[in-house]
Amino acid sequence: MLIDYQFLAEEYAKCYIDKSRVYMIQNYLKTYDATQKKEVPFKLFPRQQDLCITLGDASNVVTTKPRQAGITTTSGAFIACEMVLADKSSPQTVLAIGNTLDLAQQMLFKIRDFLLQFPLWMWGDEFMNSEYDITKPPENKNIIFDVCNGKEIKVKNGCKIVARSSGPDASRGVGGVTWLIFDEAAFIENGKDVYASALPTVSTGGHIIMISTPNGKDQLYYETSRKAKLKGSSEWNSFELIELKWFQDPRYNKFLEWYRKNSETNEIEIEKENYLDNEGNVEYSPEKWDKREKDGWKPRSPWYIKMCQQFNNDEQKIAQELDVSFLGSASNVVAPEYIEMQERLNVKDPNPNYKDPLSEDTWVWKMPIEGHRYILSIDCSRGDAADRTALEVIDMDAIDDNGMPCIEQVLEYHGKKTGDDIGEMAYHYGKMYGDAFIVVDAIGGTGDACLLTLMRLGYTNLYYDDPTLKTYTIQREASSLGVTSDGKLPGFHSSSVRFQMLTHFAHMVKTNAFKIRSKRVITELDTWIYKGDAGRIDHMDGCHDDTLTCLAMALFVMQFSLERLQKAKAADAAILNAWTTSNNIIPSNYNRNSISIQPNNVMPFYSNNNSYKNPYQTVIGDCMWLFAGKY
Repeated sequence: MLIDYQFLAEEYAKCYIDKSRVYMIQNYLKTYDATQKKEVPFKLFPRQQDLCITLGDASNVVTTKPRQAGITTTSGAFIACEMVLADKSSPQTVLAIGNTLDLAQQMLFKIRDFLLQFPLWMWGDEFMNSEYDITKPPENKNIIFDVCNGKEIKVKNGCKIVARSSGPDASRGVGGVTWLIFDEAAFIENGKDVYASALPTVSTGGHIIMISTPNGKDQLYYETSRKAKLKGSSEWNSFELIELKWFQDPRYNKFLEWYRKNSETNEIEIEKENYLDNEGNVEYSPEKWDKREKDGWKPRSPWYIKMCQQFNNDEQKIAQELDVSFLGSASNVVAPEYIEMQERLNVKDPNPNYKDPLSEDTWVWKMPIEGHRYILSIDCSRGDAADRTALEVIDMDAIDDNGMPCIEQVLEYHGKKTGDDIGEMAYHYGKMYGDAFIVVDAIGGTGDACLLTLMRLGYTNLYYDDPTLKTYTIQREASSLGVTSDGKLPGFHSSSVRFQMLTHFAHMVKTNAFKIRSKRVITELDTWIYKGDAGRIDHMDGCHDDTLTCLAMALFVMQFSLERLQKAKAADAAILNAWTTSNNIIPSNYNRNSISIQPNNVMPFYSNNNSYKNPYQTVIGDCMWLFAGKY
């Protein structure tokens, strides 16, 4: 057998010098093309080539991709090239982690199959004088593999691949990793913890590759992608981001066209690409396509329409599998369009002129306005490392920028204070906001210390659960808090209404009945989902919903209170008017339209059975509570 060794040396040099491995992949490898239903030469389309170039240059790479983009296959081909060219004195170790073992094994098998396609001469001098035809791939896998099974492959040049399912022990026993791969990273449960435990295995000069379709705003893949976009800032995480979209793939963009709704006529406008041939192939035009997207155009093709139909036109699946959208790719309680609406219309930076010198975690948008009613809610921390306390102040009588009445968030604390400290902070903010009506979540006793501090300081405008309201509240033993003589208990204790409370909040967000000002709330909304078969409302693993539950509790209590208030409003107003004129209860200098909200200016309260109540011991459900000047 005549062998041109000069040609082989030149070929090896071409493969070795090209750090992108594009030449090597396109000249020596084949892959299965689902659109042609056969194995074809591996010809990389432009964005796949960009990925290979980035893998050759960068230490850490994260990709955003649609389904069937061939990115896992391309990454596997690149790593196979690295393993073939590896020096025996510096072998490559690949650790593939998937959310299931089966997924990790798919990467292992892809790399294995590519390794078996390279001609024997590429594996070193030991095959040059052997009985094998070195111009062809090995006839038997055992020629180049010492170990080859579903969990591990060891190659004769010292390289190896290990496949593991995600978990705290995913990297156990594997060291000196040169390529750490997270496949479908967004779907790895507790991905942030899995990543942290695997990171120490990466050797100096090692690489990390993160591949996935989106699954909402998870803590690993989404956060890695988001921070990768911030290159040059203090938040950048050293990952290079490669974004791939379905219409960049020549297999899927045949007869590509763009559409959008005309904002004036509401008619659908369509712009077709210039087709290069009768098969509908189009010119690769990334700059033009980027501009179209920024101008509000959306792409579609016969392939895209067919795929949408296969997903039963499920918007969530389409967002996740095709559109590479982090928004809408999980079972969000509040749909992405409503979150975007709140962020666009209502979210504001805190007012830099209003700061609490004792807490950087407090954001203030508006200072108290005379005559307005405020409700202050607290969801106390359990005190562990991850949990935080949320404190929210809501203006129930706010006026928006258009002069219309609204309900808005005016102050937020989100930090590590617990117990007595948060009680003192609540006392301060409550007094500042006109003796705001304070609701403390006391389910499980987490708010007891806060409540006791407020009561010790003499704060009386507290929410008390009413045992007669069986529909919305429940009682528990809490003698330390001091049950009132009529059986009422300070704090919110009703876990039985959690679903109603949260869905009520979601409805107010969707209808813009409540104005969200805080970016922290928006961040939590992005990861607020339906979990499990029962559709339980909760946060994604590794995320939080402290501000959401705190706001939901305040708005639920407020809404329930106001509903009862409206029924009794006319009768109570008449009673108050009669008493003020006949008994001179209100001072003669009282101005109904403008009055400072101080304790001595709060109007007397009367329950539905006309018995006098301390205005600060306002109990939701059987009496009115209101500030002077409102009615």
